[in-house]
Amino acid sequence: MSINSYFVNGKRFGWGPGSASLNPEKAHLLKNYSQSKCLDIGFGSGIYTEYLRNLGHEVVGIDNEKRFVQLATKKYPEIEFVAGNALKLPFKKRQFDTAIAFDILEHVDDEAALEELFRVAKRVIFSVPLKNEKVLLRYGLSHAHYLDRTHRRAYSLKVIRQLINKKKSKTIYLEKSLPLSISGLLIEQLSGKNLFLEYLLKIILKPFLPEPPIFSTIFGVIER
Repeated sequence: MSINSYFVNGKRFGWGPGSASLNPEKAHLLKNYSQSKCLDIGFGSGIYTEYLRNLGHEVVGIDNEKRFVQLATKKYPEIEFVAGNALKLPFKKRQFDTAIAFDILEHVDDEAALEELFRVAKRVIFSVPLKNEKVLLRYGLSHAHYLDRTHRRAYSLKVIRQLINKKKSKTIYLEKSLPLSISGLLIEQLSGKNLFLEYLLKIILKPFLPEPPIFSTIFGVIER
């Protein structure tokens, strides 16, 4: 992936330096399941690396983009950030208790990445994009993560379970997360960011649109 792709995607999808904000559900996952010495892989803005440190953990951040390393080091000088690849981590065997891989596995060879994560840590906390559900396609909608052409794949719970079993790891936590409103997505699409039209559509359409649970992400915590 080019440097430009990292920065464009970081800004476009809200995870890069200057645009990222702490997601409460990801923060909750880290608070409940991160242990002792942590490695934050593909840290992007460094916001979760800092959060882990604030939880009292010893933490190191690693990212393939050297400019992210420079920016995070400047913003969070008390944290160690290094440049490196998720498929070839520059760390010793079981150097960490927890490896965090938010939105990483869909970009790489996920089997090889998990093998490398388990080489350096006994526990892995991850998030991956969820496949479109049929109800979304019925309304001509799709998850925003399909716009990111650097994604190799999206996942279902079945596929993730197969991957976990293949890596002979134990599932601590595995759930769909980050729920979306299908009526909200449709209204946003139809209104074209016209606030007055969006307001009218909410009044007219929302009572007639179904609201099944629609999720965009899978969160997991696994051990080996």
